[in-house]
Amino acid sequence: MTGRLAALVWAAVAAVVVNFVGVVFFFRPIAAGDAGGGPLLPPALGFLVYIALSVLALDWVSRQIGGAVRAGLVVALAQILLLLDLVLRGERGVATGAAGAALVLVTWTVMGAVYGWVLRRGEAGR
Repeated sequence: MTGRLAALVWAAVAAVVVNFVGVVFFFRPIAAGDAGGGPLLPPALGFLVYIALSVLALDWVSRQIGGAVRAGLVVALAQILLLLDLVLRGERGVATGAAGAALVLVTWTVMGAVYGWVLRRGEAGR
């Protein structure tokens, strides 16, 4: 086993080990003693903070990989994988997971397209 297949297998082994050890010895003990006390911010302000952090993440990822729509798709894929995990563990229904995945995909793709369009437009005006 060489090359890409070996890399995929060993990445999966690493993911299993890190996740198992992390959940059993790190996450579960913290979660057991961490009761949610309600929202940290009013909902509208929390939403705006989330949007601001999302746009900053898009900017950073876009600069790292060299394409705004591609950056949006990368972030969307990461979030969709988290949604899939919730569905597979039974914490979300399939319809809810699919709707969430569609919304995440459209949101990040549109964000990337708009970001890239505005950036190109600004560079063309120089």
